[in-house]
Amino acid sequence: MKKLFLVLFVLVSTYTSTAQDLDSNFNHFYSYNFDYKLNKKIKFYAGELFSFNSDTYTLRYTQLKIGARYRFSNRAFSTELYYKPLLFKGNTKDIWYHKLAGSVTHRSKVFSLPLKNSLTAEWFFPQLKKYQYRFIYAIKLSFKNDFLPLRATPYLKYQLYYYLSGEPLNYFDESGKIVATNAPNDFHRYRIGAGIRFRPVKNFHVTIYYIWQEEFNTTFTNNRQLNILNENQTAIKDPFNDYQVLGLSLTYSLK
Repeated sequence: MKKLFLVLFVLVSTYTSTAQDLDSNFNHFYSYNFDYKLNKKIKFYAGELFSFNSDTYTLRYTQLKIGARYRFSNRAFSTELYYKPLLFKGNTKDIWYHKLAGSVTHRSKVFSLPLKNSLTAEWFFPQLKKYQYRFIYAIKLSFKNDFLPLRATPYLKYQLYYYLSGEPLNYFDESGKIVATNAPNDFHRYRIGAGIRFRPVKNFHVTIYYIWQEEFNTTFTNNRQLNILNENQTAIKDPFNDYQVLGLSLTYSLK
């Protein structure tokens, strides 16, 4: 294990930071996951996700994960810590990125339907072009099922992202003069998703899901935008990264 982490950190120090995004079209996610419930409060989990471009079916990136969840005595609240190394497939070389994150989740019910609200803080290293830190608010509503087979549970999910500490961008006026140089710290992304989670056999779950992602600029701050014009006002720099995902996830509970 120590040798594995040493190799990962050598790779991090070797490559320079470049922007990494999925293709702005349709993508497919496939993942497998394992979890182990140590007791009523603590659960460990691990897994891997693969992302493919839907047109060429080339692998865009793979992401490993390992983490743990702790549920407080007040079972409405839980917290998670996880580590995710990501390998992006570049045009000329592959690049490792790493993500450390923590989250807090509150569970409740609305109209007798399960509702989850969570807040997540993520740290990426090396730094990505658009951000180094990312904060995510998520809300997930699950539905009761009286007619679908395999104990299926449909759900809807919304996520809102805040970017922090990206690489500074030059903002130009119409004459090509620099008016500001700032990192694009602001709300810049949302995701809307829907899915169905099945349990075909004991301790095994299958989830099929769809995600729509859009990047955007707000009017809350000045000169913090993405998708801006270059100095000559002839081309877009740092274009919005908009895409859709159809995904399949397999999860097996070891205990």
